[in-house]
Parts: sequence; C-alpha cells; structure tokens
Amino acid sequence: YYLVGYNFDQITCESCKAFFRRNALTNSGKLKCRSGTDDCVVTLETRKRCKACRLKKCFDKGLRKEWIMSEEEKRTKKQKIEDNRRLRAMSQNLTMFSLTPGSSPSNAPETELYNFPIKYEKHSLDDLDDNNNKNNNNNNNKESLLRFDVKDESSNFKIMHELLNNNSNTNEIQQSSFDYKTLLDENDRLLITQIDDNYTLAVELNVSIAEDYDLPCLRNLNHITNIVNELTHISTLRMITFCKLTPEFNSLHEDDRLALVKHNLVASLFFHLCMCVDKNTQIYHEPNTSRDFCYHANELRLYSDDVYNESMIFLQEVQDICANDHLIMKIAMLIMIFTKGSDLNESYWLEPHKIFRAQNVFVDLLWKYLSVRFNSDLTPSIYSRLIFACMNAQILGRKTKEAVSKQNVNNEHLAPLMQSVLSSI
Repeated sequence: YYLVGYNFDQITCESCKAFFRRNALTNSGKLKCRSGTDDCVVTLETRKRCKACRLKKCFDKGLRKEWIMSEEEKRTKKQKIEDNRRLRAMSQNLTMFSLTPGSSPSNAPETELYNFPIKYEKHSLDDLDDNNNKNNNNNNNKESLLRFDVKDESSNFKIMHELLNNNSNTNEIQQSSFDYKTLLDENDRLLITQIDDNYTLAVELNVSIAEDYDLPCLRNLNHITNIVNELTHISTLRMITFCKLTPEFNSLHEDDRLALVKHNLVASLFFHLCMCVDKNTQIYHEPNTSRDFCYHANELRLYSDDVYNESMIFLQEVQDICANDHLIMKIAMLIMIFTKGSDLNESYWLEPHKIFRAQNVFVDLLWKYLSVRFNSDLTPSIYSRLIFACMNAQILGRKTKEAVSKQNVNNEHLAPLMQSVLSSI
C-alpha cells in the first residue's frame, strides 16, 4: 500500500514526491539515461533503475518544479507557523487578551525603556458596574494636572485643562442629537447597538491605569518600544477584544481568525486612531475614558516621519468623510478585519466564503447607515471615499510594520502579542 497525495500540482505517491523534490531543481539536465534511449519503462518495480527517465516521466505527467519551496521559503513558512502558534496560545479565551494586574509590557525583559509607571488592569464582566461607579466618584477629585517634559507646556496645560473641565472628550466634535439608528429597520438597529456595546465593553475590559498621577495627564514617549508596548499595545488589546465580542468573528475557524488578526489588525488601528485624536490639538485620548493617559499624536514619529505625516492626512480625511461619526469608524474597523487579499503572503483560508459573508454583513450595514446618516444622493460618493480610506489604511499598516523592522527593534523588548502583530510575514 502506497500513500497518495496531491503534490506539485499532480497526484503522486510519497516516494515520487520525495524523488521529485530531491532532483527536479538540482539534477534536471544533469542525469543521463542508463540505457541511452531516454525512454526507459518506469514502473513500480523498475523506477529505481534509471533516475533520468523517472524524472522525465515526472515532468511529462505535469509535476511542477516551481512549486518546490526554496530554503528561504521554508524558513518563512516555519516562521509563520511559529508566529501563529504563539498567537493561538494567546487566543484560547477572551480574557487571555486582557493583561493580568501587574503584567503587560513590564513582563518583557527589564531594560531602561520599561521604567514608566503604568499598568494594565483586567476586568471581569461582573466588575464593570463597580468600576464605573468608582470612576465617577474619582472624577470629582481630579483637579490637578501632571505635565511631562514637553516643549510647549503652556499650550499643553490649556489643552489638558479643557479635558478636565469639559463633560465630553475634546476629540469628540459636537454632533446632532438626532439618533439616525431610528431610521433603520429593527435588525439593523440591533446590530448597530451591538457594535456600540461591544466596543464600549472592549475598552472597559482593557483599561490602562496610570498610578500616582492625576488624570488625564499627558504622556511622553521616548523610544519606539514605548509606543509599541504602551499606546499601540492597549489599542491592540481593545481591538482584539472587540473582534472576540463580535459573533461573526467567533463563528470563523480558529486559524482564519488568527490570520485575519495578523494581516489586518494594524491597518484597522488607523481607524481607531481617527476616533481618538482631535485633529485640531493632535491630542490622542480614548473617548469616554477617565483613566487613560493622553498622548501627542506626533509620538507616531517614533515609527517614522512618513508614518506620522501620512497618518495625519488619513485622520483628517476620515474624520471629514464620517463627519466624525464614531459609529461609521467602528463599522469600518470591522470591515477591515474581515478583509482578504490585503497581504501578498496570506496563508490559505480554510473558510473563505464564510469570511466573505461575515464581511458583507458590515458592508451592507455601512451602506444602510450612510443612507440615513447623510443625503442618499451623497451615499455612493461617501462610500467610495471610505473604501479608498480602507486601502490607505492597509498601506499605512504595512509602512508601520516596515518602520519597526527597519529600526532593528529587539523582539525581546516587545510585548509577546506585539511581536506577533507587528511581525513582517
């Protein structure tokens, strides 16, 4: 009995598979027919008598030598397997994505880059109500402001003073009080409400806590590992949790879920950036949070000047397209996560049609919401601009990964999750 499989574009036995892999690239043209006829009979019994004719028969049957992986391709595939195994280990359940008290970037090998006094707090669903009550009480006592070593302290003080005294975050532009969801049918309203609730819960389950500081306060970062392990890390945790709370994401095969996160998460974070940055002050702060640090958007220069400049152009464009409607940005983030074909090195999808159907749920919802949110005549134009913005987000995601790679950052200095998310594959 001989094992049979689909190898090099044809059905072969294991013996011929191994023979073809050994000889097709290195010995093609070098082997000589033992009988001199180049037409030996190759059967199960005689196949070992003449390698040249056996290899010729392999080519005649349609085996393709270009399908044989090179040593570099083998190393790349092995790295993908290692990365996916590491990411899979962190995806066993929802709470695995939320860091335990006292963990997070500080779990990486200790260096001088990790001495900032910040931690991440994991919450259970049962703790949320208690935490919300505590946050409301603490907000009344936050009257002082801590300023870091920033060039323009007077300007920063004014910005932070507004943050403390306004009821809403400064990066939230006043919008119409009219609830456009009421114009949709019941199923669409429920889906939109679920998206809003899931995002809020994702933020609450991954809260960054600045110990011993009056909040909100402005945080300075001085190295690329700090922005990766702090700002990008907490955004990544929230985005992954947001995905895990989405039924359409959970219904996919585990390998497909991991691949979607690996290929698309960084790009989707640029829509999250648009929700968090005030384009006038360029202050980054998660909306509706009182315990998060604030950051200058120009901290993105730690990746590269190009990443920062193009991010600000992207932010301006998306906020204008969406009229700063965060719901549109949340739907866009989900559409980005379910995108296939954004990376040339994507792995084989196990359930591509299921991914396509899941993405279409949010594509249809976006179109319907745009139709009631704006004049229906404008919907095609706005929708097209959003699709173009999604393409730009993919480009920015790739440039961000390349920026980390070019700076030769030691992976040991990055949080494990960020090693997987930012790896170039």
